[in-house]
Amino acid sequence: MKNLSLALLFYFCLVPAVFSQGKGGQAGPGAVAQGFINAYVAEVSKPEVTQKKAVAWVKRSPAATDSFKKNLAEIYREGLRKDPEMGYGADAVLGAQDFPERFTVFSEEKKSGVATVVLVGDKTCPMKVEVRLVERGGAWLVDASGDLISGGER
Repeated sequence: MKNLSLALLFYFCLVPAVFSQGKGGQAGPGAVAQGFINAYVAEVSKPEVTQKKAVAWVKRSPAATDSFKKNLAEIYREGLRKDPEMGYGADAVLGAQDFPERFTVFSEEKKSGVATVVLVGDKTCPMKVEVRLVERGGAWLVDASGDLISGGER
């Protein structure tokens, strides 16, 4: 029974990761987008996390471009300027106020070093999040998502 459990663990956890890799063994855009967004969701779902802490988490992430980090900080800064009490009013990375615990890849499109990945939530919250990635040095990095793609107008 233990061997069967290990085999199932390998099949469902490790095999998809291998098939989602890009050239040179680097993770493909779908895997990068899903990993980044799910780690972000886990972080911002903590009760004590504020927009400022969310921005700090993104700034520490090696999976995000400098442009994404700068634009996220700016969108929240502008939200606070417009409404000092409420701030931006939503999660700009996800483009939502409510969101599921996890996302999976719905679609992926690559063209000339740029990829667009659409992630979808679960049945309890079937929302979609668009993530734009760029290829830099053979690795895929998150360059925009959610409201940062749509212009961030709330």
